Amino acid sequence: MQAISRLKQRMPTLVSLFPPVPSDPIHAAGVVAGPSIYLTIGDQLERLLAGIELAQLDPTGAQPPATLAILALVTAFQFAEVLPDRQAAEATRTHADWKYALHLAHTHPGLNHHLLCEFRQTLFRDRSAQQIFQQVLDRLAEVPLWREADRQAITASEVLAAVCRVSLLEQLIEAMHMVLEAVAAIAPESLRTITLPHWYERYSQLQAARDLPKSQEGQSAWARAIGTDATYLLEAVARLGDKLSSLPEIRSLQQVRACQFESADSAFRWHTPSCAACCLR
Repeated sequence: MQAISRLKQRMPTLVSLFPPVPSDPIHAAGVVAGPSIYLTIGDQLERLLAGIELAQLDPTGAQPPATLAILALVTAFQFAEVLPDRQAAEATRTHADWKYALHLAHTHPGLNHHLLCEFRQTLFRDRSAQQIFQQVLDRLAEVPLWREADRQAITASEVLAAVCRVSLLEQLIEAMHMVLEAVAAIAPESLRTITLPHWYERYSQLQAARDLPKSQEGQSAWARAIGTDATYLLEAVARLGDKLSSLPEIRSLQQVRACQFESADSAFRWHTPSCAACCLR
């Protein structure tokens, strides 16, 4: 509750870019179990962003500075917690401590996950925008949002690549899930003849996307395993006839596989294109 008390004391001094945290998040954040780095960020948000030309995060001017600041912060939070875009967007809707950090009302509906990918695309394309994002990351290192060992080594390019990588993995899992759901609705008996035993756990209710590997090596291994499943599934569905092969979910999985994998020596290698030309849209 000390963080809440400090916030109430400093409310009148906050700049207009980020208005004071509304009263509902103040009370909601108070019930967050244990200390949270996001409460600290919410307390210090004015200082952390002071002097940073946030409008330059998008030189086109398509987004206002306040939105750009939120997108930059959420991207950093994604990196810290290894969250793909959909889960990060959900966190902006459901996590009281994230809303506190971002000065969002408790009733705020959260971000659209597509905005996070579009934000990364802008940073990949524009070097000056990426340098502004680096300033945001450097300020968050002071809190610190990162582990002790990482504080001096976090770069904007590293953060963008890591968030893009885990989001692509989530997309791959979701594409498999959607094909299995579509085939089950149309031809459940046929699906039973081609389903592999481990698919029930790997793709049921997108559970795999909720427990993604944290390391780059683990993510690559997981992606290769799913890529193998996708190849097997697409070939099996093709043998079942045109009715299933023409499903939009099949076409989507084909596109995702083509975008994320390249063949080498009769094997698939997962390559994660940057968000400048990614598979997420």
